[in-house]
Amino acid sequence: MRYVADKYGVNHLGCICALDRATLPTLLEYWVPEVQITGISELVGNALVFPDEIERTTDLRDRDLLGFGEEEGGEEEE
Repeated sequence: MRYVADKYGVNHLGCICALDRATLPTLLEYWVPEVQITGISELVGNALVFPDEIERTTDLRDRDLLGFGEEEGGEEEE
């Protein structure tokens, strides 16, 4: 995991198995803390967009989505 994180900039590992989803976060937190574990069904659920749906600012785990929740007109830090 360290290799692909360093070489390709991977920051998420998608798991289809609930057992992997439950056990791998502890290991990755130790070995590769910048990589997060995500379930494949969670990725699909977050990607679904329905016509006329209210715009979401959080994902299924109630975490802020990137690009939302920031003040408009604020200056970006470099």
